[in-house]
Amino acid sequence: MIIKVGFDYEEDLEYIKCPAKVGRKINQLQWEFWEWLFDRNNDHGYWFKYEEDGRVNYGVSYRTDAFIYWLNNIKFKKGKNVARLIETPKTPPKKAIRF
Repeated sequence: MIIKVGFDYEEDLEYIKCPAKVGRKINQLQWEFWEWLFDRNNDHGYWFKYEEDGRVNYGVSYRTDAFIYWLNNIKFKKGKNVARLIETPKTPPKKAIRF
């Protein structure tokens, strides 16, 4: 199944290819991903520090590759990748999500 991933600008699109069983749950998986991504107990490479008013704060910077990493290595970690980024889909996307 092809999933269209949108960002802030309409032209800024990426596409994920995944099995239908993953694609059917893509909205629920996106919420689970966000819970993992913003949990400060998770040491992943998407954190960045910034200082504001003398205090250190944390934020995240990510794109679709972070979601794919989470799907393949955290959520479905049985050794087989369930999702991959593709350049241009050969068939129309069945679903869409936004980050």
